[in-house]
Amino acid sequence: MLADMSGGIRAWILQHFPERQIYLRSGGEVKYYVLTTRLQVLASTLLAIMATWCLYTMVNLFFGHNPLRPAGQEVKRVQAHYQRLLADAEAKESNARLMLLEQRESFEKMAKSFEEKHQTLSQIMDSPNNLGMATADGDKLIFASNRVLMAPAIRDTAPRKARKAVVQTAELHTGLDIDRSLQSLDDTQNEILSSAENSTLDRIEAKRAIIRSLDMSVDSVLEESPFGKGGPFLPVDPNEVTVNENGFVSRVASIQARLAEVDALEQAVQSLPLGNPVGGESYRSSSFGMRNDPFTKRPTWHGGIDFVGQRQTPILATAEGTVSYVGKRGAYGRVVEIDHGHGFVTRYAHLQKTFVKRGQTVNKGEKVGGMGSTGRNTGTHLHYEVHFQGRVYDPNKFLKAGLYVQ
Repeated sequence: MLADMSGGIRAWILQHFPERQIYLRSGGEVKYYVLTTRLQVLASTLLAIMATWCLYTMVNLFFGHNPLRPAGQEVKRVQAHYQRLLADAEAKESNARLMLLEQRESFEKMAKSFEEKHQTLSQIMDSPNNLGMATADGDKLIFASNRVLMAPAIRDTAPRKARKAVVQTAELHTGLDIDRSLQSLDDTQNEILSSAENSTLDRIEAKRAIIRSLDMSVDSVLEESPFGKGGPFLPVDPNEVTVNENGFVSRVASIQARLAEVDALEQAVQSLPLGNPVGGESYRSSSFGMRNDPFTKRPTWHGGIDFVGQRQTPILATAEGTVSYVGKRGAYGRVVEIDHGHGFVTRYAHLQKTFVKRGQTVNKGEKVGGMGSTGRNTGTHLHYEVHFQGRVYDPNKFLKAGLYVQ
């Protein structure tokens, strides 16, 4: 059957595509070309394929099925996709710029805050009353052991609580890589502030302990301050200490107030006659209080301490001050009186000779006279008195306190 079909097809091809010859005459010459059956079939097949393709294209164009349209839609889709990506990128850029601007403003604000804190801390640390700074005369006050500082604790009506070295820190977050550095800077500033607080309170306690060791009221001494500074001691509760912006300002204000109190207390301590009035070998022949009068042998009040020594033994000012009186005063003989400020006055009596004049400013340890026997006495000695607000105090307490303040 296949052979019959093949033969039929072959017969049909030979019938429709027999071998043909084409003759061409040109210039008196005749040429001919042979078109074989195979060549005709091949040419017909190619023409049929081209015709089919053209027909297919025309049908698509006629019915709206443009074969180029899918490519155009894909281009539009890709274009729309990239437009969305571009819009997203622009939005992200805008957000990034806005975030960067906010972070920059936040950083500038924190930088300004740190700068203000630094300037404030610098002012505190550079002030004359700052921690570790010298006093006005260039000498630091050194407090020995705890013999003087122990006594006031017994007489304290409101015992002070121990302060804890706790520094609460605020968290700083700007979204930048420098957060850790900023936090470290903030911690450092607050550590400095806490150290200044603790040091200031320690200095206040030490100064007050010295005054209380003399059985004197701190407030009464500060009332005589010419600067109008000072005030009651108010301990700081560490639980109330914060380091936010408002907390920093309040802590700085507290430190500045305490520095003012330290200033007043240091001025008061400088006015205390804590030095030894005799600049040579001597011994005490009479103490402060009741004694038997050396002439009448009857009990009498003695308002000072008597030091016995060689004639013209140097008599020294026990604190800096201004000479308020020089001359003879009845039974005291030749006298020098020095006003040390804050209500303190010292009297040096029975002097053989004086070396200062009224109104003269003297320093602690400066020679004001020579030991003698002028006035009512039984021999060469110094009668030394300490007055505060017109009342005499036991000079021995000042001399003992002077052993612990160099």
